[in-house]
Parts: sequence; C-alpha cells; structure tokens
Amino acid sequence: MNLTSPGFPFGDIIQWSAEPPHSFSAQPLAAWLTADGSLTQRLRQCCQQFEVTLLGEVVATPLPGEWPGTEDKLWIREVLLCLDNQPLVYARTLAPSSLTQLQHRGQKPLGELLFTDNNFIPGHMEWGQAPITGKIQQLATTLGQTSANTIWGRRRYFHYRQQRLLVAEFFLPEAVSRLPPL
Repeated sequence: MNLTSPGFPFGDIIQWSAEPPHSFSAQPLAAWLTADGSLTQRLRQCCQQFEVTLLGEVVATPLPGEWPGTEDKLWIREVLLCLDNQPLVYARTLAPSSLTQLQHRGQKPLGELLFTDNNFIPGHMEWGQAPITGKIQQLATTLGQTSANTIWGRRRYFHYRQQRLLVAEFFLPEAVSRLPPL
C-alpha cells in the first residue's frame, strides 16, 4: 500500500448524531457500526492477518466541533485497520496529550488497550458520514477504493480517570464487500 498523499491528518468536519439516522438501517454495515465492544477483536475474526498501518501522530488543534472539551491542542492518531493487507477502516483518535500511555503505540491496535485495561470506561457512541468531497474520501481514493456509497463512521467516547478521549472509525468502501454480516 502506497500512501503518496501528503494529506495527514485526514480528519473531516463531521455532523455527528446521537442516534443513527433513519436511512442508516439500510446501510450494509449498519450492524458493524452499531456493534458494542472492540472493533479490533471483531475484525481479527474475519481475516488471516490483521494489521494496523499508522498514518501519523501529532499534537494539534482539533477540527471545529470535533472535541467537546476546551483543550486547544490534543494528541491525534490516525491509522488504517487492514485485513489480509486490505485497508477496511480508517480510525482517528483524539486525547489530551497528558494521556501518554496511548502515544507511540506504532502498529499496536489501540482497541486492545481500551477494551482490556479496566481504567478505560467506554461511553456513548455517535454516527456520521464522511463528506463526499472530504479528506476521508480522498484517502479512500488514494487507496484505490471508490464507491458511490456513503462512507459511514461512528465515534465512541472513553473515560480514563478524569480524562476523556474519543475514537472515530470510518468503514472504507472495500469494507462493504469484505466484511461478513454480523
């Protein structure tokens, strides 16, 4: 996989909803998007080889409306979750930079830490669509994945002691044909 795009970070301004939209239930990946628990664990069950491709880590200003807190700068990590060498999920994590145990994980999936360390408490989820002309769509195109379908995503809040973090996961176009129904 060759990511020649200098687009990192790939985040977009997303209109998040606390409830899945009505049209959402007709989406092929609706069950994946609403499933509770670790996405990493579910994805591992669907392939011979699971890997994380780190797109980048940076301390930067979150996008407008992306972070509910007042922090000016956050640690941002973006990865691709790949099944049998095929990127199927783009994930973007935001956390206060003081949450150092999340940083510099390289190719290690963050989901393993979030769902095995009892100090991380999963919170509520929200759902949204990547803009048709946005950076997530551009990333999919760079990966050779094009589709007329919407790229849907979810984000989940987590709490670690008095701190909050969030993880957004977007199912790339290839996920529609590659992931089995739940």
